[in-house]
Amino acid sequence: MREKQALTTGEVAKYCGVNFRTVIRWIERGHLDAYKLPGRGDNRIPVESFVDFLNNNNMPVPEELDSGGHKLVLLADVDEVSTEIASCVRRAGWDLLVTQDPVHFGFLISQNQPAAIAITRPEFEESVRRVVRDGDHKEMLCISICGSGDGAQGLKDGWLHLRWPQDQQQFILQLTSNQAA
Repeated sequence: MREKQALTTGEVAKYCGVNFRTVIRWIERGHLDAYKLPGRGDNRIPVESFVDFLNNNNMPVPEELDSGGHKLVLLADVDEVSTEIASCVRRAGWDLLVTQDPVHFGFLISQNQPAAIAITRPEFEESVRRVVRDGDHKEMLCISICGSGDGAQGLKDGWLHLRWPQDQQQFILQLTSNQAA
């Protein structure tokens, strides 16, 4: 776990390779969350907000600021099921990146080297399998989640196939056991 809960504008500037005044402008424009200390009014940026800012802007997260949790990249349509999946991922202590675009999904995988990926559209499974196979990726948990009436459950071709919402507990169990590993 991280020791620091918040960073100064100077620390953020150093991590980003910019002047501290640039960081103040990011705060003023609403790009970066911060709060002011009582008295002099110095800005403090919560580490979690700064890490989100880096991820949202495709900037590398320094190891010392990384929460140590795993990352999961989710390829899903915006619907109630994907919202439930995202909630489960976050409750399990994982960092989550979500996209609807298969090309952006591949980009997120290459940039973030996630410990797990999940898809809710089985038709993309084969192309995702190729991206994972052809890329220089470490061991990755691959999960295909389909609707309650579709698909088979279990491990097939290196993928964990789950039905939603029936297999929600198995999904959470898989994430928590994978995080301990």
